[in-house]
Amino acid sequence: MPAGVYCWDLRIEKMLVEYILVSILLVASAIPELAQAQTSLVTDRPDFVESSSTVDQGVLQIEGSFATDRKRNAGRTVSGWSTPFLFRLGILSNVEARLESDWYTRTNGESQANSSTEGGFSDISVGIKWAFATEEEGAGKPSMAALVHADLPTGSREFTDSGVRPSLRLSAEWSVHMPWEDPNVTDADWGVGVMPGIMIDRNELNESYFSGILGFVISKGVLVPALRVFTEIGFEKIQSVQNGGNFGFVQSGGTYLINPSWQLDAALAYGITDSAADLGFTIGLSGFLRD
Repeated sequence: MPAGVYCWDLRIEKMLVEYILVSILLVASAIPELAQAQTSLVTDRPDFVESSSTVDQGVLQIEGSFATDRKRNAGRTVSGWSTPFLFRLGILSNVEARLESDWYTRTNGESQANSSTEGGFSDISVGIKWAFATEEEGAGKPSMAALVHADLPTGSREFTDSGVRPSLRLSAEWSVHMPWEDPNVTDADWGVGVMPGIMIDRNELNESYFSGILGFVISKGVLVPALRVFTEIGFEKIQSVQNGGNFGFVQSGGTYLINPSWQLDAALAYGITDSAADLGFTIGLSGFLRD
């Protein structure tokens, strides 16, 4: 790659990062004007395990973020960043339509011999979430939801996969109140969530195969009612080495509810399998709008 083109790519990358971060700050500063009055905000980020609740009917919830990761393997370091988003639209009292993507993505590969940079748009995933069970704390029954998605090959050549890849996930959540805690204060309750799933994926030979999905998360309210922290273990893909190997990680982070309609979050992830990124970080802003 000519030096002038490479420098131009770096300038574009810097401008995009600055634009994304400034946009997050501008939206955050405008929150008092944008916030609407839904009863509560429950997001599906930044943890891997999806929530078991849906947004209210007629409400559009937007969950946006900036994410970066890094991996070193066989003398080559690959780093990248992306701009994930998730749109959630309530279509029934317990059903929502979903649209999500890592959106614009950029990767940089470096070794002693050479370096390369690629940028483009990731595939889009469409789906629905159905919340079919509410928690019965005394009986130990969790709140539960089913998520049906289809990943579509809509991305740029460097960041797309072959064909439509459908998936099914089941999310279950329990709220746990410890006996020694004030029974009138629920903001500090422990939360436990689990999410198994399955996906029909495609390998480099365009052959279909089944891959597993699994996540387990524990969360806790701390210090103030608006702040929660979490730790989880997740496997985005459980598959054979021939199909790319397992993608597993542990992740810790937190969320801060600015007001009932808007939330800031951040999380740090560590890869625990050979195929996963060594280190990842994300910061996000989520909120909802309604008529």
